[in-house]
Amino acid sequence: MRKVLVIQEDIIILKILERLVKLNDFECKSIKSIEDLNIEDQSKNYDFVITDILFEGIAPLEFVAQVQEVILHKNLLIVTNMGQDKIKREIFALQGVAGFFAVPLDLDEIEAIIQTY
Repeated sequence: MRKVLVIQEDIIILKILERLVKLNDFECKSIKSIEDLNIEDQSKNYDFVITDILFEGIAPLEFVAQVQEVILHKNLLIVTNMGQDKIKREIFALQGVAGFFAVPLDLDEIEAIIQTY
């Protein structure tokens, strides 16, 4: 079964994303921060990691680098309240980022991306 990891502090967005991926036949693990990962979670190879980039104490680009280093995954989707174009360009310049979505979310677009994999 295809697997998705959702990392999102905003509980409403977390639940929306969790439901979206489950409706598309993905196994879903949802956590509020990267500190909530256990060793087993880190060793799974996720088809997608869908994450925010706004976490206290860490810059957005540093957080993305940490996710890419710590969690085995094929694709990374950013879903965030931070809609700054500069950050978006910097994130897209990184390898392995499949999409960047700022709130308000376009769920149809997110769904289209996960369905293509």
